[in-house]
Amino acid sequence: MSENIDNIIRWMNGINRCEIPDLETTDEFNAFINAFRVLEQAHRKAACYTRQIGLDDISESIMLRICEFLNCFHLVSLSETSSRLHSLCNLSAKQRTSRMNEGFYLHSSMKLLRAKEQAEGILPNCNVSIRVPLFGLEKRMEVSNCGDTEFNGVYFCTGCNGNGFQFTKPRFSDDWHTYAYSRRRTRIRNEPGSNSESEIFSSSNEGRFLRCIISKKYSNETILWYMSKEIEEENGEVKQIFSFWAKLMTIEEATPEKCIYPSQTSIQSRNGGPCWSPLSGIISPPIVEILD
Repeated sequence: MSENIDNIIRWMNGINRCEIPDLETTDEFNAFINAFRVLEQAHRKAACYTRQIGLDDISESIMLRICEFLNCFHLVSLSETSSRLHSLCNLSAKQRTSRMNEGFYLHSSMKLLRAKEQAEGILPNCNVSIRVPLFGLEKRMEVSNCGDTEFNGVYFCTGCNGNGFQFTKPRFSDDWHTYAYSRRRTRIRNEPGSNSESEIFSSSNEGRFLRCIISKKYSNETILWYMSKEIEEENGEVKQIFSFWAKLMTIEEATPEKCIYPSQTSIQSRNGGPCWSPLSGIISPPIVEILD
């Protein structure tokens, strides 16, 4: 038994943390999670009969390493099985969010971890949503029916630039496990216009995902909403490619609260006019709406 544990420790220590999302697609990872769930059930059963099992013999460092492979939903479930695991699971959540801006904390590392997962597009089997901790906009935006399907999905307000709030989501294909990580992030070239960005979730870490972005930019003297996506060039540099634009909504069209969000198709198309338009080509523009 101890030899098997030593082998697992060596295997996990050899895994680069930024490759964990890729690992989740493998049969080995799923087998590991299933085995861990069996262990969790055994621990629950043992707790009912006040019997001790082998979990007490596993060191804290090993348990924390195991917890790194659990998403927030499963981490919360595991934390409810015993006082020791409750402490370890919350410590794991705190460690995994330690690089975030402490000024935006939700007074719970577990909630902050869930907010981080939302920004990365990691969704559990249940509909659990936490407000992204930002001194900004709480509501989410949904993009659908876009000719470029990478833009489709739910966007959270994750930051702001000199022109206003910014909404982002990771650049996935239909299977979120297959999105491309930027291994060598250097700098972002913003076109059109360039503004320094302020975000909660640090953009300086290696392995940060490429994103789709909705933000305001200047077109000559006019400010417009733009929809763009990040791409990584051969030299490792990341830049934004802009695909769609829309005029800003005005208070004659909607309430002031809705006007600060990206332009919504249902409002701007009331008079039969377009809302979002492609910058070039004949690609079908997206439908953009406030989700909640």
